Amino acid sequence: TGGDVIYVSSSSNGNVGGVSFADEDILAFDVNTAVWSLAFDGSDVGLGGSGSLDIDAFHFLDDGSLLLSFLGSSSIPDVGSVDDSDLVRFVPTSLGSNTSGSFEMYFDGSDVGLTRSGEDIDGIAITASGDLLISTLGSVSVPGVSGADEDILRFSPSSLGSNTSGSWSLEFDGSDVGLSDSSSEDVTGIWLDNATGNIYLSLLGSFAVTGASGDGADILLCSSPTTGNNTSCTFSLFWDGSLNGFGGEAIDGLFIERP
Repeated sequence: TGGDVIYVSSSSNGNVGGVSFADEDILAFDVNTAVWSLAFDGSDVGLGGSGSLDIDAFHFLDDGSLLLSFLGSSSIPDVGSVDDSDLVRFVPTSLGSNTSGSFEMYFDGSDVGLTRSGEDIDGIAITASGDLLISTLGSVSVPGVSGADEDILRFSPSSLGSNTSGSWSLEFDGSDVGLSDSSSEDVTGIWLDNATGNIYLSLLGSFAVTGASGDGADILLCSSPTTGNNTSCTFSLFWDGSLNGFGGEAIDGLFIERP
């Protein structure tokens, strides 16, 4: 779509379009100019040097701050111990190649049932009403709902921060739409276009659904979705990473800035 800026994080280190990146960074791709840039440099703010600090989910809030989740349990500046089922909020004073700012706890997963090893948050988006859409690394079981790694849960918060509370429901059942055929069809990134309701997904590896196929460097579009227990949508390939210099990478976080 013209004017989009596509933000991605990768599960590994690399170079794209002349920009070197690590797994704790976030990249930006301007669709109009086909130019890559570094949007968030994790090593500037204490996130470098440990694989557990790989950013594996992120979301830009309307105020310009950034929600982040990490691949493993770790210690974060300003916050301390953070689990892979938590979300921290980064409040930037600057972004890009000279990233600076502060961290705070945003969502404590263990408060609301995300306690098992497979319940690492690996995808997040936010609805217009402020609910969180969450994907997990493996199977998930929380009060009121359970799911698999190709599903998306909705969390309706009554409080956030160090004392998180709220309720869960099933938002997207991947098995209803052909995303349970292989382990590589784990949802690893989510962006929700609140203007249309369309859902944009990245997946762990090779995928094939009615209307589209691709791999971990691509973005899949689920148009006009019916959500909940009987999920349906029309699939198409939204963005092909290999055509834009990102071939061979695995997207593990996704956000789209749309004018």
